[in-house]
Amino acid sequence: MRLAHLADIHFGAADPKVLEAAARHIEQAAPHAVVVAGDLTQSGKRSEFDAARQWLLDLGLPCACVPGNHDTPMFQLHHRLLRPFARYEKRLSEFAFPLRAGGIHVDGLNTARGWQARHNWAEGSVDLGDLEELVSAPAKAAVHLLACHHPFISPTGAPLQTATRRGQRASKRLAGSPVQVLLTGHVHAPQAEIIQGPEGAYVSVTSGTLSMRLRDVPPSFNILDFDGDVMTVTALMYAGNAFSGKIKSAWDIARMEQLQPPGVVSS
Repeated sequence: MRLAHLADIHFGAADPKVLEAAARHIEQAAPHAVVVAGDLTQSGKRSEFDAARQWLLDLGLPCACVPGNHDTPMFQLHHRLLRPFARYEKRLSEFAFPLRAGGIHVDGLNTARGWQARHNWAEGSVDLGDLEELVSAPAKAAVHLLACHHPFISPTGAPLQTATRRGQRASKRLAGSPVQVLLTGHVHAPQAEIIQGPEGAYVSVTSGTLSMRLRDVPPSFNILDFDGDVMTVTALMYAGNAFSGKIKSAWDIARMEQLQPPGVVSS
């Protein structure tokens, strides 16, 4: 089974050439489904949501997405406070989780907020009740993934360090649950690492961005391949008007062991 994992597309601040190249590569890679981990828009405008919806539809694949902090109305404070995800839900409701593809089950969790009582409202926040509902329900699948926009734990060496509210507690709960993989975005850089908890572990995978809002990394997204208990993550980087595989790593998601450290790949 194969998944495409995208995040931070940022319609409104996207490069059409990058989007075209990404769609072309996804068609060639022929994944069974697409997961988008938030920030489909730049400012939460209706026109941006409409463009995101059409782009996802044109992929012609089963697709599910969660909102990110940019998917709330940036310039209309009353909407951001009172109905932060009304536009998202109206225009992207057909891409709701759960997503099932063969032996893979993916749930979605909203970690974005329209407003928070802290300086950086763009940081994530986990509702532990919502998380518990997702991780305690039987998935009836060999592989169980969870998608959200914000990493629970800040990725090692990422160009943007995060401070997700209740992230430490959420990470411990996830590590002790049947979920093996967390798919996120927000940091605009690909990363995959094992997060250990007192009762278990999970693999945290972040995707890069398809926008022009770069953080020391070219536009990128991930392809995840599943073969039994082995998950291979390939980060595809944009260069020369095309995407190609640059970083690959493999993980035994049953034993939570890294089988292949990240390394350069030729395609």
